[in-house]
Amino acid sequence: MLNNRYDTSKDYFALLGVHHQACDKTIKQAYRKMARRYHPDVSKIHNATEKFQEISEAYEVLTKFKDAYWRDFCRQNRKSYSSSQPHSHNASQRQRSESSGPYQWRKQRPIRGKDRIITYPLTLRYAIRLLKIGYFYIPGLKVKMRFTREAFMNKTFRLKGKGYQGLFGGEPGDYLVKFQLKLDSLKWELKGCDIYGTIQVPSTLLVPGTKLDLESPAGSMKVTVPVNYSPHEYILIENMGLPGDEANVPGHLYAKLIAA
Repeated sequence: MLNNRYDTSKDYFALLGVHHQACDKTIKQAYRKMARRYHPDVSKIHNATEKFQEISEAYEVLTKFKDAYWRDFCRQNRKSYSSSQPHSHNASQRQRSESSGPYQWRKQRPIRGKDRIITYPLTLRYAIRLLKIGYFYIPGLKVKMRFTREAFMNKTFRLKGKGYQGLFGGEPGDYLVKFQLKLDSLKWELKGCDIYGTIQVPSTLLVPGTKLDLESPAGSMKVTVPVNYSPHEYILIENMGLPGDEANVPGHLYAKLIAA
C-alpha cells in the first residue's frame, strides 16, 4: 500500500542493496553507484528508465523518511503475516480501527523530476561560429537549441521537460544550459560586440601599404598596413566582431599589428 510519502510494500533498502541499519553516507554511495549504472542517458539496459525511477524513489524516501518508513514497513509486514492467519473477531475490529486511524494509506503524490543544470565552456572562435549557424547541438539530448548573443550575457537557456524523470507520474524536470566563454588566448578581449586584440606579423611585412592575410577569432580577413602604422594603435576591421542578427548589428574587430 501507499501512504502520502512512501510505499511500505517496497523494501527500499533492498532496492539500493544496503542493510536497513545503513548510515546516510552508505545509502548515498549506493544510490550514486546504481544511478550511474541505470541513468537513461547512458545506460543500454532495456529497463534502465524503470530501474532508475525505482532507485531514485528509494533514495528520496530513505533520505527524508528513513526511520518512519522502516517503522511502518515492519508494521506493515507484521500485518501482512498476521492477515494470513485465522482472525478473531477482536483482531478484525482492531485492524479496521487501525486502517481508519493516522496510518490510513493514501496514494503517493506525483513528484516533479529535478532539473539538469550544465555549463558548456566555449572558446571565442567556436562561439562566433555558433552565432553564424544559429544553433548549439546538445549530444546527450540529440537536440539543437537556438544560440544567440544572450549566451554571452550569462543567460540560462531552459529546455522544458528535458531534465530528470519525475516519480509517481510526476512531470520531468527541465534542462538548464549556460555557456562560459573562454578566450582563445590572452591576446583577445571581447567588449560588447567588438573584439580587441593583437596579431603578430613578421617584421618584414609591417610596411605601409602591404596587404596581409590574417586570422582572427571571427575567421580569415584581409588587412592593409596603414600609412601611419604604429604597433601601439588599433586598426579597425569592420564587421569582424560578433556576427549580427535580426536584433543586433555586426561588431567590429580592433587589432594591433606587432612584429613577431
